[in-house]
Amino acid sequence: MARLGSTLSDTPAPATLEPVRFGEFLRDRALITEEQWLAALAAHWSASHRRRIGDTVIQEGFLAREIVEREARAFHDDLEIVEVEHELARSEKTTLPLPGKSPRAALAV
Repeated sequence: MARLGSTLSDTPAPATLEPVRFGEFLRDRALITEEQWLAALAAHWSASHRRRIGDTVIQEGFLAREIVEREARAFHDDLEIVEVEHELARSEKTTLPLPGKSPRAALAV
C-alpha cells in the first residue's frame, strides 16, 4: 500500500542479484589484495590461452593451490539460495531459506 503523498520517485529501486566472480570472492575474503586481484585479472585477460582465474592466482604466486582449491569448494558448495515471496508488497517481503538450509543467503552463484 502506498503512503499518502508518495510518488514513484519515492519508491526504492528493486533489489538485484549481482554475480560474484571467484576472483572477487578471494578478494572479498581478504585472501588476496585489491592489487593482486587486478594483476590476476590483467594476466587472465591478456593471456593467449585463458585459464580459470584460480589458476592465474596460483601461477602469479598469490595463493597456494591448496588454498585456491579449498576456497573454490567454499565458493561453489557453501552458497545458498533463498526464495522470495512475490505476492507481498516490496516493503513487506520476507526471505525464506530453502528447507534444511540456514538463513544465511548468498547473492550470487
